[in-house]
Amino acid sequence: MLNEYFYGLAQRAAQAATDKGLINIDHRWIYVQWVHESDNFTSTLAVDNHNLGGVTQSEPNDTPQPDGGNYYINFPSCEDYADYFGHYLHGFIDGGIDQATTLEQYIVALKNSPSGEYFGDSLENYLTDCQRIYDETFA
Repeated sequence: MLNEYFYGLAQRAAQAATDKGLINIDHRWIYVQWVHESDNFTSTLAVDNHNLGGVTQSEPNDTPQPDGGNYYINFPSCEDYADYFGHYLHGFIDGGIDQATTLEQYIVALKNSPSGEYFGDSLENYLTDCQRIYDETFA
């Protein structure tokens, strides 16, 4: 079921990506990615830290990443996260995110970026769940 508030934030993030030169990013891709990452916006990270997608930093804080050496970024609001995330996507141009025309191509670009993959899960698992969410929400 579509959450209008977070859907609007996904549109905001896509606009932030456009402002950085990524004119092809579909807000629906961002939305389903966030649903997947945040357990439908209910994860502790999403609720307490306004971090809808597990975005990390190297600077230590009180939210260490359990499956890596970084720390989750704590955002003042979900709006701040959306703005940050839209700009953050620009870092995946080396993976081809600027050429993505489908959800699958978007996810593959996030996984296969030479400068660092966005998620640690297998491509198959991540993509399968995001595609399921997309189909249930937008089909």
